[in-house]
Amino acid sequence: MVKMKSLCFLLTCILISLDCRVFGAEPVVILRAVRGRDARLPCGQGKVFLDGPESYILWLRNDLEYLYRFPLENSDKRIALRNHVFGTPCDSGYCHDSTSLLIKKVSDRDAGLYRCRVHYQASPSVDYIIEVRLVESPGLPKLYTGDGSPIIQGYVGPLSLGSDLVLTCEVKDSKSTKVPETEVYWRRNGLVTKRAYVYQPGILRADLHLNNLTRSDLDAHYECLAQNSDVTEPLIAGVVIKMYLPPMSVEIRLNNNYDFEAGQPRVVDCVVIGCVPPPAITWHLGDTMLRPTVHKELHDGNYTVSSLTLAPSLRDDQKKLVCRAHNSHLPSERFVDKVTLNVGYRPVCQMGREERIGAVVREAETVTCIVDASPEPMQFSWTFADSTTLYTGVTKVPGYPHRYSSTLTWLSREGDIGQLHCRATNAFGEQKKPCSFNITIGGPPSLPDCRVSRTYPNALRVQCNKGWDGGRPQSVHLEVLDEDGTPVRNVTDVAGHFFLPDIVYSRNMTAVLYATNSRGKSVDNVIALQSLKPPPASALNNYMTSTWMPYVEALVGTLAFIIAIVSISLGTKVLMARRQSAAMNPDIIPRNDGIFHREPDFIRDERLLGRTNITVNQMAACQNQYSSSPLPACRVLVDCGTHSSSDSCPSSPHSYYV
Repeated sequence: MVKMKSLCFLLTCILISLDCRVFGAEPVVILRAVRGRDARLPCGQGKVFLDGPESYILWLRNDLEYLYRFPLENSDKRIALRNHVFGTPCDSGYCHDSTSLLIKKVSDRDAGLYRCRVHYQASPSVDYIIEVRLVESPGLPKLYTGDGSPIIQGYVGPLSLGSDLVLTCEVKDSKSTKVPETEVYWRRNGLVTKRAYVYQPGILRADLHLNNLTRSDLDAHYECLAQNSDVTEPLIAGVVIKMYLPPMSVEIRLNNNYDFEAGQPRVVDCVVIGCVPPPAITWHLGDTMLRPTVHKELHDGNYTVSSLTLAPSLRDDQKKLVCRAHNSHLPSERFVDKVTLNVGYRPVCQMGREERIGAVVREAETVTCIVDASPEPMQFSWTFADSTTLYTGVTKVPGYPHRYSSTLTWLSREGDIGQLHCRATNAFGEQKKPCSFNITIGGPPSLPDCRVSRTYPNALRVQCNKGWDGGRPQSVHLEVLDEDGTPVRNVTDVAGHFFLPDIVYSRNMTAVLYATNSRGKSVDNVIALQSLKPPPASALNNYMTSTWMPYVEALVGTLAFIIAIVSISLGTKVLMARRQSAAMNPDIIPRNDGIFHREPDFIRDERLLGRTNITVNQMAACQNQYSSSPLPACRVLVDCGTHSSSDSCPSSPHSYYV
């Protein structure tokens, strides 16, 4: 099968050759190619569409030499194009049609006639004949600025807005004809802008005038092209325009929400658009400079975003938050956006703990809710246990700049028992944690917890901790009764603190304490009072002695401990000195057998009979006559521990023999 296809293909080429020789009336298109460079010959005047999988294109040179077939037989490319129009769409100057013929490094042997035959599957074949003629390459374009300075780095600038720029392109032309074959023109971002040029002897020159540069000229890519052929790519020299641009806009983005809750962090963005190079962004709150948390550039530097995490305080209310963009290349211009902060916080309960309210059915109850808020709350809402909600107005608390209160008075019902919640609402929202009231059944107050804290001759002091008031203000009463029940004193105090300086303790008395409110009286708290006499002088002396004795004992113990430590240290040093002296002067006695040995310093009997003079401080070893606890014993005990009299211990050190 493969052999049959190859044979058919060969016969087709022979027929094309015979057909070309016999029928030589096809139009011939003359195309120029530059010697030594690549050339691409098109098939036809535009896109070539193949009408089926069996259609193809053949390229021949001089009607004899087979060069190229598209698509290649048994190629994957043919399978890939099965579901598409057979041909490659191509925009002129940017891509290459796969049906074209590429000639690498054109030489003299490449000049001649080329035939492109399009073999359609359902239509007659079409032939295109091209004659390739060779020309010499033009000179490489060179670019200059308006003052004649060569452009070497590939860019000009940076320039500022409104600047004027002149670009000059020169191409050497060795032709001496008045009408040069080389064409010089400018292209901006791939689009031809100017084809006019000036011819001077040996030089082609094209000037490009750019007046009043705008933002659209930033990074514009201008190319100068020199071309004298039809199928060879032109020679190109390019330049990019660099510019310094001020910001188009500086904006602090808050989404129209200028309210900042005090102490609560919030992220604020400052967006700078169109600043080249990207600016340095600084933040200011009033006279204080702030440090941003994030700085980033988006969209190739066209957007610069600085993010600030701001947690203002109430002192920052009505201050200006300023974002400044600094372009170091435009120092004389300032780019600023500023907003005024409204700093506050939603209401916060100032009642500390849940308050207990004693309610009685059909009686009017009044409760007050106190909150801190900035700005002022708009209203207070009260929600009962049965979900009933009431609304009250706002009152400013004198002496506090941000404290407000509201009072609710209602006629109590049986369904009111339970929780009553109070919430305030201001511009920053509703109070998160409500002020809570525990409504219970009211009545007389609870029994106060009282005690006699101090009693002196002819004086009585009583302190009471009040219990629950039962829902109404309470007072504490103290009645002092004689032993036969006769009232001696009857006093009342709202706080429950009593001091009676003129009570005569001639006989036993009784104190009766109770609390009352408008709803009744609590049970009595009865305390028996015993008569007291002034203490004797001996008791006061014993009291003074017992008061100071612990300090004396502690001081003596500390001194004894220090003396013991010093004694141990000195003894250790003396012992070490003796050992070193003995080691340096050993008593060596030779034996008959020639073996040396050490004789003892003294024998047992001598140690028992010998006397050593030791000076001992007996006071340090004896019982302290001023303390009930013994002191540490001395190292050599002499006449200690057997006498209890204070005279048994001498008052001065003595010498003894032991």
